[in-house]
Amino acid sequence: MKLAFAGGKVITPFRCIEPATIVIEGKKIFELGKSEDVEIQAGTKVIDVSGLMITPGFVDLLCHGGSGKGFADDDDEAIEIISNFHFKHGTTTLLAGLYSKPFNMLINDMRRIAHYIDNNDETNIFGIHMEGPYINPKLKGAMNEEYLWKPELNSWLSLRDAARGYIKIMTIAPELPGAIEIMRYAAQDRIVLSIGHSEADYDEIEAAIDNGLSHVTHIFNAMRPLHHREPGVVVASFLRDELKIELIADGIHVHPVVMQLIYKLKGARGIILITDAIRASGMPDGEYEFANQKVYVKNKKAYLEDGTLAGSTLTMDEAVKVMYEKVHVPLTDAVRMASLNGAKVLGIQRQKGILAAGMDADIVIMDKDFDVLVTIKEGKVKHSKIAELEID
Repeated sequence: MKLAFAGGKVITPFRCIEPATIVIEGKKIFELGKSEDVEIQAGTKVIDVSGLMITPGFVDLLCHGGSGKGFADDDDEAIEIISNFHFKHGTTTLLAGLYSKPFNMLINDMRRIAHYIDNNDETNIFGIHMEGPYINPKLKGAMNEEYLWKPELNSWLSLRDAARGYIKIMTIAPELPGAIEIMRYAAQDRIVLSIGHSEADYDEIEAAIDNGLSHVTHIFNAMRPLHHREPGVVVASFLRDELKIELIADGIHVHPVVMQLIYKLKGARGIILITDAIRASGMPDGEYEFANQKVYVKNKKAYLEDGTLAGSTLTMDEAVKVMYEKVHVPLTDAVRMASLNGAKVLGIQRQKGILAAGMDADIVIMDKDFDVLVTIKEGKVKHSKIAELEID
């Protein structure tokens, strides 16, 4: 049976169509267009979504957890809880963020996430973002310094093999001795190499680009600030078109005015919205844990005892809202940064990130306040607040 959503405002995300109708058949979008031009066939279930927004499913490239659970928990149920939590906020594709741990523990985390993905066809978990363990202790951020590893090829090969092809992004500090060799090997496996928790200078970053670097982990955070005589990661991020940047758009990690500057310099195509969410996302203020360290949350801000920011409590729907309402970017661009751009990084833009006939039916329906009412993953309803639309 076909399913049609009629009368809403579709953000493709290159343009807005209103009123529009989108028709789903199986796992794919069958038809999309102005409502007056779409002929709905007999037997199609039609749901009126007038006054609502319809966007591609969100793609989150760095997420550590949510709803009280973390991907680093030794528990398959935790993975399921996190997955469902982010479905409720419109994320149809996400990377499980794994942080630095002792060798055997991190190897086990890799195996557990890979096993879960292999055995859950309808999950929104697409792979792993390995944030560390090869990062600079001088810019460790909320990482536990005791758990950082010195770059060494054999340890990397062990991690790669344990993950069975599911490492999609690796955050690394290329200035560390041995890091470039690891990057060369990772690049052969088409792993996206991202600079983060790094104090690399501009020359070191240029060398890293030549060895596969193409991405920047959570711009401005865990990196030296911009300096006019000592250019580093921030300057390279803005100057080099090869580098696409992740942005935690919660208004806490980066001030909205600075986000306006980032948008002016990189444009819509150069920014990927992420959450960097930890287990406290979706939870009340209180005390939590990250990398065996206490984390405190107050007014959506997560921090260690010394005040260091420790991930976020952000969700992707909120990130889009912040970009639109506080950074004042066009709605199409805000949605693009949350969907298509991440899909491009993962190489899945021919299936996801755009609403058009033939694309995967990964769809989010939101109200004017950016609250998610419906999330659909490859044609299956994963979250619904609409009474006549039941969860599959």
